[in-house]
Amino acid sequence: MSSIDYLSEQSVLLFIIILAISVLTLIFTRRLLRISFPYFFTGVLGLILGLWVGSLVASAVKDLPGLLGKWLPLVSQVFITVGMIDLFLAQARPMADFFSLISHRLLQWAKREEQHSETGILIDTSVFIDGRIESIAETGFLIEPLIIPRFVLLELQLIADSTDTLKRSKGKRGIEVLMKLKQIKNVSVVLTKDVLGRRGKVDEKLIHIALDKGYRLLTVDYNLNQVASIAGVSVLNIHELAHALRPVLAPGDDVMVKVVQKGKEKKQGIGYMPDGTMIVVENGEGYLGDEVACHIDRIFQTVAGKMVFVTPKK
Repeated sequence: MSSIDYLSEQSVLLFIIILAISVLTLIFTRRLLRISFPYFFTGVLGLILGLWVGSLVASAVKDLPGLLGKWLPLVSQVFITVGMIDLFLAQARPMADFFSLISHRLLQWAKREEQHSETGILIDTSVFIDGRIESIAETGFLIEPLIIPRFVLLELQLIADSTDTLKRSKGKRGIEVLMKLKQIKNVSVVLTKDVLGRRGKVDEKLIHIALDKGYRLLTVDYNLNQVASIAGVSVLNIHELAHALRPVLAPGDDVMVKVVQKGKEKKQGIGYMPDGTMIVVENGEGYLGDEVACHIDRIFQTVAGKMVFVTPKK
């Protein structure tokens, strides 16, 4: 049986009057003092809970004999209701701070997800010096924008202005590759500002941007590849791509080999596959400087890599 069944008609009427007066008082107080929403919300919540708990207590003590049964329900109802309102109002500020923190975290998460929805391939300085990015871009495989921070461009310029001849040559080649990339159709090249300022190493900045924006990082630098992978960045490595695309050779296959130098053994010639695999041409000394059709005899896997032994078909 519910608590209302235990109350007399007078108690129900009194309950409604108290509720109405309390709500009007809170509304008036809010307008008068312009209290914030958290205080108003917690006050109403405390009022409702106080009236409910108070009605349970009132229904339990209404059958007491004499004046206790007459006045104790009313006193307990008012006391509990006021106590609940005061208790909830005291917790208004902590509750407001808690919900403010939750909303702030949700906004940060939504912003981070929005940033991570950005697509792009962040380019490392080593990629331009390597140069193979130009050929890859011309094939049309790079469908995402190529993101090039200005600090990468600055590093290329510093390398190109180096007093060391080899470094200067690499830097100039990197700048030339960048210029050619911008001229390739269907390839989007985006130069971005250095939002992190001048401090910090290039590798650290690249990892920070990749994590912040959700970009994939394209590099040929082994150390950067390892560190970025540990940090949680999705890394694309041109060396790994070249390794995956190298031709699969097997004994019995035919292959064209350009003999570029003499071998260690008598009458041997040496050639190389585009991926750097060494090819030993038996009786190939006489073909030095020529490209010759060969037949693969055997393949050896060494610590230094794979060695292919072939014989000319002529």
